[in-house]
Amino acid sequence: MKAEFNSRVDLQREVIKIINKRSFRHQLTGLSRPAIDSWCMNNNISEGMLRDNLVTIAEKLFFIANKSQDHITEEYKDLQLSVRKNIERLKELV
Repeated sequence: MKAEFNSRVDLQREVIKIINKRSFRHQLTGLSRPAIDSWCMNNNISEGMLRDNLVTIAEKLFFIANKSQDHITEEYKDLQLSVRKNIERLKELV
């Protein structure tokens, strides 16, 4: 269970580093919906693929966090792979 937690935290850190590596006026401080909304507002980022991808990643990671109490299922593993694909897409968008 600890490995799943560490993996999830590592994914969150990776996403934040990808975003903050680029020279936006304000840095992304977390993957909560309010943090993403604030970051978008402060950087004048309107609705678009970058914002949508961030929200999707955040939602999937939240779902994984809630599922981490259960036994690892195929659905859980598939979701982790899906997050990885979203992160690769994020790299392309940034």
